[in-house]
Amino acid sequence: MRPSPRLRAALAAAVIAPLVLAATACAPDADSTSDGGAAGADTIIVDSVYGEVTVPAAPERVAAISYDTPWQVMSLDLPVVAAIDYTQWIDGYTEDQQAYIADAAKVGSYGEVNFEALAGAAPDVIVGDAYEVDEATFTRLSEIAPTVIVGGDERGDWQSITEDLATALGAHDTWEEAKASYEARRDEVKEQYADVIAANTWANFSLGNEAGQFSIQLPSGSTGNLIVNEMGLAYGDGIPLDTDDGAGYVSLPLEQIGTVLDGVTVGLTYENPDGTKMPAIQDVIDSSLFQQLEIAKTERVYGLVSNVTDYRTAEEWIDELTAKVLEPLSQ
Repeated sequence: MRPSPRLRAALAAAVIAPLVLAATACAPDADSTSDGGAAGADTIIVDSVYGEVTVPAAPERVAAISYDTPWQVMSLDLPVVAAIDYTQWIDGYTEDQQAYIADAAKVGSYGEVNFEALAGAAPDVIVGDAYEVDEATFTRLSEIAPTVIVGGDERGDWQSITEDLATALGAHDTWEEAKASYEARRDEVKEQYADVIAANTWANFSLGNEAGQFSIQLPSGSTGNLIVNEMGLAYGDGIPLDTDDGAGYVSLPLEQIGTVLDGVTVGLTYENPDGTKMPAIQDVIDSSLFQQLEIAKTERVYGLVSNVTDYRTAEEWIDELTAKVLEPLSQ
């Protein structure tokens, strides 16, 4: 479910088929060197999904052309000069995120790069996600600037993806600091609220691919990864974890919601920074089938704003979970 966990379901029809990845760690090559090339700049060689790429050691004009990539670059304290057009989704982003991309050139839409506009932004490195950039697109991008495409082990593997981006962009120290801060916060919250976490059964739901459907964020998705693998919030037995096709979520008919969320005692979903929910999510919640669920009757449905793409947003998500869910349930 990326573009964002909250929107990927809506855009699933436009999602480029996930690639079978054999991504290697994007660490600088052992032969990395300052080549003093045509511009006299230092460069390093990094591995990416599509092979080795020579990039500036300290890039100054980063173009981030996949949906989550700008926010991942933002977490490294680096600016971007180009990104896709977020106009239709902008209300789902925080003021800081909106300000971050305000001056970036708009170089296409989700899954469709405007190569001419991208060239006009004059990037010195282009970064993106292999789930949205196939090899043919990578080849065209590489004609504009050195291009590093990362993938991780699965679509929601923001840990590996951000590490590879940090290495490619010369920001590994910043990434390490964010990782350490996140891990400390994660462990603190898990210990403090262990009883609440263990006493409940959890689910993260959203809108479906089309009207009359809902979706579940799977552990292979970005938020599902954080919920299940990192925080240890156990999903309900009815959630079909083995149906993932690489998208990181599963969209199901609303008629199945009673079975899928049977026994779930806490429902998590997405909401906008202003506290509203996307109409399609609200439609799921307002449906008669949803209202028959235990989480509806006990009013244990919680909307979280943070869009998990990296260690910083993951820590923000944990802070939200703590304030809105764990602390109230501990009373």
